[in-house]
Amino acid sequence: MNVSYQIDDEVITLELDGDVVSGGNEVLLAKDIDLLAKTDWKESGYTIVPFLKDEDFAKVKAGITKLIAGIIESCGGKVDDKFTLARYHLYVDDALHLEVAKAIKDGWLVSEFPIDMQIVNDRMSELLNEKVCTDLKGSKYDSFFLRIVRPKRYTDNNPPHRDVWLDRLRHAMNIYAPLSGSNKNSALPILPGSQYLMESEIQRTADGAQLNGTQYTVPCVVSVKGEIPKMIRPSLTENEVMLFTPYMVHGGGYNLNEDETRTSLEVRFWKV
Repeated sequence: MNVSYQIDDEVITLELDGDVVSGGNEVLLAKDIDLLAKTDWKESGYTIVPFLKDEDFAKVKAGITKLIAGIIESCGGKVDDKFTLARYHLYVDDALHLEVAKAIKDGWLVSEFPIDMQIVNDRMSELLNEKVCTDLKGSKYDSFFLRIVRPKRYTDNNPPHRDVWLDRLRHAMNIYAPLSGSNKNSALPILPGSQYLMESEIQRTADGAQLNGTQYTVPCVVSVKGEIPKMIRPSLTENEVMLFTPYMVHGGGYNLNEDETRTSLEVRFWKV
């Protein structure tokens, strides 16, 4: 079957394999820890604000650039002094990108972040009016992730989904922090307010979706209230950050840029 998504004025249609189901008459966020509760943007489920001090952001970007360059080389590729995150697609073919994607899939320990992660924890706590961190002691949540989406490649990003369909990702808050190539043609799409939808109002695949022959780990949204998902791409750029609840429908961040790779940090935060 085919499945379509509207992202701003663009409609994208892909071939979907997988059983389609709906959940029960429940709102998952209503029974979980709600990190939106003390914010003035809880109805929309997201906000966009300045991220870090300029010098801290410069260290983060430089550190991640060095990290990715090293992974490209460890996977058999080559980089030069012109390498940047935005030019990533010029240094990899599909086979090499797949190797890089496998290498970064599980993220990195917080201890490997280019600056002290406590700086980021404090910033998120300030914005949420709630003390949070990404490295809960005694838990397995001690990671940050990088998303790399090449231009005009429809296999580089997850389809629209809710993170919380994976139980380990409940009770949290997400950030999308672009490092390169994020604009109205490429930014992460979201469906504002969808965190309050009942599970019965969303049709999705029962397990990880298969779209255009690519297998994903997350279930894929097929329809919302019987219609195609109608999402937006918020406008943000480098050293801005979007906080958004993982209970919201998001994803399908196809990069429609002609010649610029979108890279972004993904970090999750939990109540301390």
